[in-house]
Amino acid sequence: MTVLYWLRNDLRLHDNAVLTALPPHATALLPVYCFDPVAMGPDPYLELPRTGPHRLPFLLETLADLQQRYAALGSGIHFVVGRPEEELPALARQAGAEAIWASAEHTTEEWETEDALEAALSPKVPLRFFETLTLLRPHDLPIPVRSLPYSFSKFRFDVFSKMTVRPAEPAPSQLPPLPTGFTPTVLPTAAALAAALGQPAPVGRLRDRRSALPALGGGETAALARLHDYAVERHLIGRYDDTRNQLLGEAFSTKFSPWLANGSLSARQIWAAIDDYDATHGARSKGAMQLRLELLWRDYFRLLALRAGVDFFRWRGLRDQLPKPINPDRTVFERWTQGRTGNVFVDANMRELAATGFMSNRGRQNVASYLIHDLHQDWRWGAAWFEHQLIDYDPASNWGNWKYIAGTGTDVRDTAFDVDQQAQRYDRQGRYVRTWQQP
Repeated sequence: MTVLYWLRNDLRLHDNAVLTALPPHATALLPVYCFDPVAMGPDPYLELPRTGPHRLPFLLETLADLQQRYAALGSGIHFVVGRPEEELPALARQAGAEAIWASAEHTTEEWETEDALEAALSPKVPLRFFETLTLLRPHDLPIPVRSLPYSFSKFRFDVFSKMTVRPAEPAPSQLPPLPTGFTPTVLPTAAALAAALGQPAPVGRLRDRRSALPALGGGETAALARLHDYAVERHLIGRYDDTRNQLLGEAFSTKFSPWLANGSLSARQIWAAIDDYDATHGARSKGAMQLRLELLWRDYFRLLALRAGVDFFRWRGLRDQLPKPINPDRTVFERWTQGRTGNVFVDANMRELAATGFMSNRGRQNVASYLIHDLHQDWRWGAAWFEHQLIDYDPASNWGNWKYIAGTGTDVRDTAFDVDQQAQRYDRQGRYVRTWQQP
């Protein structure tokens, strides 16, 4: 049996249901990564590359690491630039693949690509999807997705005490070889990829010394190192609830999100690390419990996107709420992106984002609230800017959080933040603002 494996946001060997499902009689495996010009190209709101100056280099680092890990197990990766529905059927025919396997996504644009691919395939080549991106598989929930409550508190109440998290699967010790006639292809450089996608040539990713991200780079190797360092070496899980709202330094929060976003690390691996921490320390700490809730929040946004479909991304609310009126002056939005609003706390956060591709959760909530409720700009512009800039962009978490702050999500209450009060509470000494006074 020859399987074509369409790599997506599952760029790891550990806890990978696709690899675990490979039967012993699989004679060949063709892992393929598509650099999709639509998924990576201009967004419909700002016309900026969706995979921007921070995430693209991180993705290439991730793929370089994965290529090495696959090679060590007797396999390799085939890289192509093009639409999956055009490239994968041709490669399947060339390789004699009897099936295409992939990880399931939970958002509408990804579904459209899946539908187009399925339509382009021969009926003799089935397309099979596996759940690898969430803590809980949707069909493992004690409630059907169509009945998902429009309240995280109710979701937590309905699910938390009844849920069973499947154990993380070990990495395979060997992989089937590439099909006859195939060899691992060379990973394109950022410049070559940008040229192929018709995008501006990227500037090399330089680490800003002020960055809150650990200096580890992309890939499963770095992800596992961060997980071990955070959970085992420094025992930081127990402190998480006390430090998670801080703004400076790499230790105040887990910083797992860049690796979670592209699947170099799984939510179940983190859950297992929390279980190990609790077992070692003899009790469930507040930090461990809060971190479990963060993973549940991540699943909730994905499940909400699965339930709501295209409505998850629309201007109007999930409860048909109308957003507040918009100021059409685009220069106001541009000043926000540049960190030139005049509000020093907002501007500091926006400069950090531009310089590093990262911003704390506290910062994200405040700059989103300021754009929507103080500057009266379209919340979708903000979500699109974050998609372009964030190194840890995840469609469900990003758009779900923006929709919440805009008051168009599941909560009908006013979600405006008093940004000055927030700055006083979380940056009382002004250290964060001083750190990011300059771009």
